[in-house]
Amino acid sequence: MSKVRNLLALALTSLGLAFVAAACGSSDDAVTQTGSSGDTSSSGGGNEQACLLHNCSSDDECGLCDSGRTHCLVAEHRCVACDAASGSGCPQGQECSSFGTCVPAGKSCSTDGKGNPTITCATSADCVACDPKHQVCDAATKKCVACTDKDASACATSEKCVADQCVPKCPKTCAVDNDCGECGTAKVPAHACNAHTCAQCSPTYACPKDFECTANGTCEKICGLPGDVKGTCDADSDCAGCGGGANHCYVPVNGGHGHCAPQANGCSDLGKGVVVLPDPWNQYTNTCSSDGDCAGQGIDLNVGKLLREATGFEQIKDANLFYGMNVCANITVSDISCGICVPCKVDSDCKPIDVDAIAGDALGPLGKVAAAVLLDQIFGANDHQIHMYCQSVASGYGVCAPCPGLVNDCSTGGGNGMGSGMCSHDKCMSGDALDPMCGSCESTVCNNDSYCCSTSWDSTCVNEVDQYCNNACSSPANCHDICTQGDVLAESCDPCVTDVCAQDAYCCQTKWDATCVNEVAQYCAPKSCP
Repeated sequence: MSKVRNLLALALTSLGLAFVAAACGSSDDAVTQTGSSGDTSSSGGGNEQACLLHNCSSDDECGLCDSGRTHCLVAEHRCVACDAASGSGCPQGQECSSFGTCVPAGKSCSTDGKGNPTITCATSADCVACDPKHQVCDAATKKCVACTDKDASACATSEKCVADQCVPKCPKTCAVDNDCGECGTAKVPAHACNAHTCAQCSPTYACPKDFECTANGTCEKICGLPGDVKGTCDADSDCAGCGGGANHCYVPVNGGHGHCAPQANGCSDLGKGVVVLPDPWNQYTNTCSSDGDCAGQGIDLNVGKLLREATGFEQIKDANLFYGMNVCANITVSDISCGICVPCKVDSDCKPIDVDAIAGDALGPLGKVAAAVLLDQIFGANDHQIHMYCQSVASGYGVCAPCPGLVNDCSTGGGNGMGSGMCSHDKCMSGDALDPMCGSCESTVCNNDSYCCSTSWDSTCVNEVDQYCNNACSSPANCHDICTQGDVLAESCDPCVTDVCAQDAYCCQTKWDATCVNEVAQYCAPKSCP
């Protein structure tokens, strides 16, 4: 037994996990995790053991827990010492509490109407009869709590102790960048709060030079002129950061901004030395005229590699999973529009990946218990899913990529028309959730950040008004002469602005530059600029 544990400890130590092959009952050394509360169940197999105290699925995952908690209460994913239903499993002189812990006969834990213990404690032994969230004694307050700065054994490795409570190190929702200080991995940090989700970047947390922050909170190379409209260009040099070989700027013959696209003689060249999608999506190229032509098409995506690169755990092996390329995108080459099957045009085209489906191939060599510890380290009590978003390759299409931090959904477009049904305050003021029907700006914000129309229109939502609505809060008028270069113009400034931006969105989303000025005569006749 000890030899098996030593080998397992060595394997997990190489993964950077806090795991030891100690004798059962050593709580200081065992890995602990939180979960939620059935029947005890025995896995019945293998000598490998761990202690996933609050996130177990078999007895093996409780083998190294202290206080005799070596059985997994599968219904609650919690390690227990005895069977609360039958009262069996405790030594003489002790009895099984309703929470599956062995306590001295007659010992109880009185509570108030909210379930908080009312007993006064001197040590954690006084709290042993309390529920699992109140079994640590806070010496300062003499109250039974979930954890303290000195004893966080009841918290998951994905949690920390704050004000006597176990809270996630990386929250599911955030309000400011500081909320995300412990999110992501060393290889792919997610320390910014973007649209209430911890991400790589945000309007207040910039990307490195030559990268820009997307609506998903990811840093991507600048493709085209810097700004909101991906792939807008005036010259080939503007397209250097575009993927898939889209390094040629096609400028309209009648003037205006161009777009970055692959350079080819025609549609038949695509996939034959002319790259459209980056590796590994370039395994497959199929022309199409509608999404129906792409049904059932896809590639073998190496999910093991994705997980390895996102977490930095090199012991994760290659594991392939079929991933669809079911969307027909229009890709322009040589001024000819070609239909090509791609993974996505919008985030909703990208489906999350169930890691359990490939766990056998990716984690099998580690052993069942070691794999459980690793998944627990990555996902905690969350579903074992990698959330994906549509990473732009060029204007109008992209590839599906993992969200920063993996477990948080960074996709946009979650508003789906639902809101509070109220327009109780101005969009530039914090308050109750607004409804997308309150105005076009409110609709745009909520399409990018559904929180603002489902939960609260907070300071983040107000900041997003400037981000998505032409600085409508910081510069409400936002108007200047249409014949003068400058900041983007609001369409309400002049009917001509509406006409120009209908043809060239860059002018109302990024900058009213010299090209936009020239387009006044083109799209607003008889108006013209000197």
